[in-house]
Amino acid sequence: MAPALFLTLVLAQSAPAEGADPAQIERIRTALTETQAITIASSTRAQGSVFRVAVHGKPERPLWDAESATPSYVRPWFRYYQHEFLAQVTPEEFRGATLYPVGIPVLQVAELLVKEIKAANRKRREANAREEVRQALEELLACRADPGKPGC
Repeated sequence: MAPALFLTLVLAQSAPAEGADPAQIERIRTALTETQAITIASSTRAQGSVFRVAVHGKPERPLWDAESATPSYVRPWFRYYQHEFLAQVTPEEFRGATLYPVGIPVLQVAELLVKEIKAANRKRREANAREEVRQALEELLACRADPGKPGC
């Protein structure tokens, strides 16, 4: 509380702002009304308005995530010591396929196929159930319309 009171007293005792000199104000006014010695013609004014946009993006995944935009044949998926071992024991003519395996990710393809097959089987079961309900409803309505019909 005491420092705030002291600061208030110090600010209250500060010197009042001095009035501006009329000679300085007149000098500033004449400088503003004079035409500039050098004028730069902007080519963008003749073409139209200029709009500027700044785009700041952020990565979709955290930077420390294991995924990378680097292809798998450049960045091996196994540990570095395994890579060094394979580099030492693999003959030169077979190193490309061994050290930098390139191919179809079979596990992901298999998972996708299983997912699609499950979805197709579910749709087929739902369609069969709907058809069975539709036929039973038709039979019920036919029996209600004509109770003397055989099977009712």
